[in-house]
Amino acid sequence: MDAVAENTEPRADVLREMRALADRGAPVREIVGLVQRRLGLEGDAILPVLWYFSRAFCLPLAEVLPLREWIGSREEDGIDAQILPAICRTRGVWAAPEE
Repeated sequence: MDAVAENTEPRADVLREMRALADRGAPVREIVGLVQRRLGLEGDAILPVLWYFSRAFCLPLAEVLPLREWIGSREEDGIDAQILPAICRTRGVWAAPEE
């Protein structure tokens, strides 16, 4: 968690990996797990996950907030239906080649 607190920008490698998973149609649980593993987060550390989802997929906080209630639950239904359409909707922005 120290690495997250010390940096003002998200790690570009983690953003790329998140986007690659989304491109392959990965479920939300898999993308969240990637963020947690790569940043060394405990299961209930939600703020970095929200921040990374917002930055990786160009989404406002309001659209990623459902993750707050979902993380730590075993529920699968619903979260993909809430988050994945938003990720797909902004694909043209986050999947654009970097200059």
